[in-house]
Amino acid sequence: MWQERVRRYILPGSTEQDPGFRHEIQRLSHIGLRVVGGVGVAVAAFMTAAHVLLDPSYEMLSTRAAMLGSILIVGGSTLLAARVKALYVHARLIASVSALIIAAIITWTLLLLTQYDPTADDSISGNITLVMLVVATAIPFRPTDMLVFGFAVESIYVSLAVLAQHVYNTGRGVDPIVVLYIFMLTCVAAVLSAVVYEQRRSTYEWHCRTLETAEKLRNAEARNLLSENAASVGRLAAALSHELNSPIGALVSGVDTLLLLASRQSHSAPAEQQRLLVLQNELRKSIKLSTDRLRDTVARMQRFSNLDAAETQAANVNELLTDVAALLEPKYDGKVKVELDLQELPPLVCRPQQLSAVFSNLIGNAIDATDGAGRVAVSSRKADSTLVLSFSDDGQGLASAELKTIFDPGFKVVHGRVSTGNWSMFSSRQIVREHGGEIQIQSERGKGTCVKVVLPLISGESPRA
Repeated sequence: MWQERVRRYILPGSTEQDPGFRHEIQRLSHIGLRVVGGVGVAVAAFMTAAHVLLDPSYEMLSTRAAMLGSILIVGGSTLLAARVKALYVHARLIASVSALIIAAIITWTLLLLTQYDPTADDSISGNITLVMLVVATAIPFRPTDMLVFGFAVESIYVSLAVLAQHVYNTGRGVDPIVVLYIFMLTCVAAVLSAVVYEQRRSTYEWHCRTLETAEKLRNAEARNLLSENAASVGRLAAALSHELNSPIGALVSGVDTLLLLASRQSHSAPAEQQRLLVLQNELRKSIKLSTDRLRDTVARMQRFSNLDAAETQAANVNELLTDVAALLEPKYDGKVKVELDLQELPPLVCRPQQLSAVFSNLIGNAIDATDGAGRVAVSSRKADSTLVLSFSDDGQGLASAELKTIFDPGFKVVHGRVSTGNWSMFSSRQIVREHGGEIQIQSERGKGTCVKVVLPLISGESPRA
């Protein structure tokens, strides 16, 4: 097990073949590119001020000024490269090349300064350490990348040290201590890169799992909401049969009678025809009332049940509440008194079908809480930039333990069958929160329950998907 873990740290392999992780590495590389450029510019500015104040000798100042100017150019060019979109995918390579150039400039300058100060090259190790630490932390290198970078820095040092000694007769040549130090620093930086790279990979995988879990939960909520809504529609179907049969019966009877009167009219006396015309007019009014009643009932059912077509649009919340209350009326059949106190409200940008499902759950729960004989009050009002909808009942209320877990979805056994528990409240709260609102519940055993839904009135902003 530990061998596999070590191998994963040292040789992450094909992790960047994942398009999402590769995009994340490119984003981090672009940030690292800006960090390298910014550090280069900052170091150049700081060292310029320090050298002017601490060692203003002309010979050393001119050499150092050339070094700092070169670093400033490289750092500025790196920052400019970070602004070119075409170079975005090559940010890691550009940042590493920029860091190598800066390391070479610093090393070469310090070797040249030994002609004025024999100890100038003693600070090579410290400057290379700064470069290596910036690269290891800012650029998302794999361990092998960091090893290649470290060996490149060491090769640069050896080459420049030989060149400075044999061509310019400056420096002390290749210092074995510095070579060993760079080698050890490279190993440490590779380990640091391995740890940081693995953390980035783990963070990405955790993020992906979180998104996957959230998507599964959202799909489960949607399926559960559709299932509960379908079950509600099924239960309402039986109660609505009377609501639909009455106008259908009146409509059929009216049409039959109208046809009968029309057949008699052709053989009737003029005085009788006038009476038949009056009767026909009354029948037409009755037929129109029946068709209007059927049309309203069907429209309410469509608005309530069509959760799949959850378009975002401006809706009248009072109309949604009225529709839901009308659809639920056959459920309590006049035994429960449902009172609507709806103040004038501005339109709300929302998903009307989803809010209708929430209102159906809340009103249905309030009706059930009264045990078939009680009072349910539904009110709406505008408070500052929010809509406050209240659903109160005079039922048995909830105990404190029930109230604490009212939004926790789960399963329970009822009459030997497994059923869902609190899923309707859980789904309702999720829908309300997706609209930027919140659900508040106040309840006490024996004193009923009051549920408040607070929805923000934000013009032009649609609920989250």
